[in-house]
Amino acid sequence: MMHLIRLLAGAAIGLGALVPAAMAQEVEITVAHAYGAIFRPIHEQIIAEFNKEFPNIKVTLEAPQPDYEQLVQRTLSGIPQSNAPTLTFQGVNQIRQFVDAGQAHDLSAFVAEDPRWKEGGYYPTMMELGRFDEKQMAIPFAISTPIMYFNADLFEKAGLDPSAPPTTWPEVIEAAKAIEAAVPGTTGLFYDYLITGNWDFQVLVYSEGGSMMNEAETEVTFDEEPGLRAVRLLRSFVDEGVMENWTRAQGEQSFIAGQVGFYFSSTAWLAGVQDKANFDIRTAFWPESSTGERRLPSGGNAAMIITDDPEEAKAAYEYAMFAAGPIGTAIMVPGSGYMPMHEEGTKRLASFYEENPNFKISVEQIPYIFTWYAFPGQNTLKSIDVIRDSLQAIVAGQVSPEEGIKQAAHEVETLVSVDKK
Repeated sequence: MMHLIRLLAGAAIGLGALVPAAMAQEVEITVAHAYGAIFRPIHEQIIAEFNKEFPNIKVTLEAPQPDYEQLVQRTLSGIPQSNAPTLTFQGVNQIRQFVDAGQAHDLSAFVAEDPRWKEGGYYPTMMELGRFDEKQMAIPFAISTPIMYFNADLFEKAGLDPSAPPTTWPEVIEAAKAIEAAVPGTTGLFYDYLITGNWDFQVLVYSEGGSMMNEAETEVTFDEEPGLRAVRLLRSFVDEGVMENWTRAQGEQSFIAGQVGFYFSSTAWLAGVQDKANFDIRTAFWPESSTGERRLPSGGNAAMIITDDPEEAKAAYEYAMFAAGPIGTAIMVPGSGYMPMHEEGTKRLASFYEENPNFKISVEQIPYIFTWYAFPGQNTLKSIDVIRDSLQAIVAGQVSPEEGIKQAAHEVETLVSVDKK
């Protein structure tokens, strides 16, 4: 357990259990989030505990949005109408566009006067994900990594060792073929390439040594050789006969039904998948790329304040810090599969991690994480859609990997260039 804490801590902020005194004046805030099946019950539990410390802050949850992209749309549509949520738990790759547009509330003043940042336990590695231009613009709440799920029962039927899962993509494909050969009617793997924000595409590109844009952000680069290797690998799953051209829902449901050997997706789904699956489900490190590297974008969400009202902003900040603190962390992790944000919360989860080793993998992958990339400007959602559509066409065999990724890069570069004018 101490190994997990050390991985998270890095240059730790330390630990302090100091909680600010409850606000004297009654304040109401609205909170918006995505993925209701995961986060609705988590926020409801956190709010119940939060109200014990802050009885004068009323927290109202909006109806959850299906994904982070639609949460962005709901927030953007509300800003000019003055009915945006007070606090919104945006995908960490979506926050940049609000910061660039001057719509996110700068938390610097709150941070400067809050002793918890000097005394207490919030992991710097995680909190850094909410910093832009040296300013804390969001409070990371639930951070995930890509992960490899596999069906240990199918492994055994195929003569594979569940205690020694594949560590490279060629090994994964070989094992997937063995499962299909040994158990008729099964599918070797499902790669969740349509997940929000082109997340699982970025895993492949960066692990191959590539990037989405160059460092100066003057040129799109995901169509260079590393990106080409990424989409060729994705297409090879279909060409090798180990993956079907399924939707995300079909892939997840087929894995839960015990009909798929491997499922490559987010740790976010771990609690739900485990609860639904009627077989020995296990998790393992993400496979290494052809270069021997493993680079994993930090997925998940962070709390971002929209309101300019000082009392509402302060109340929203307190809820965000509470949610990411010891109590919120201890509620959030077991209910999802995300990583803890606070050292004390991690300690409270010691017995949980020992009893649920599948949840450890995400924490153990921390040395490989990098910031989930977001394109500059206000065309982030359009760029995500362009790449998603291209990947879908590549997997379906409608275009070659080379043609598909080159066209996507051209369209995204146009969107970014237009946005800069």
